[in-house]
Amino acid sequence: MDTGLRGKVVVVTGAAAGIGRATALRFAREGGKVAGFDVNEAAGAPLVEEIGKAGGEGRFVRVDVASAASVEAGVKTVLERWGRIDVLVNNAGSGPAARSHEVTEALFD
Repeated sequence: MDTGLRGKVVVVTGAAAGIGRATALRFAREGGKVAGFDVNEAAGAPLVEEIGKAGGEGRFVRVDVASAASVEAGVKTVLERWGRIDVLVNNAGSGPAARSHEVTEALFD
């Protein structure tokens, strides 16, 4: 069954381990172009390798989601590589119960 994810550009925060890693690999199995954002640089190369083995195209980007500047730099990296972002999985950390587009940096902090 075609899920329509082949070639979609996906950003997964907290992609180095746990649910984020599993999510990144699932999108890879669906043929996605997956950017894994995380602070754990040591996990980056193994994640990208697994994404490739799963059938996707991968990129690890060191991003600290607690820093707006770091997130902006990560997004810029993805846009420079693939020109767009189709899917965002905001898995890293936890925060206030609100819609993600309504959370200001002050509220998040």
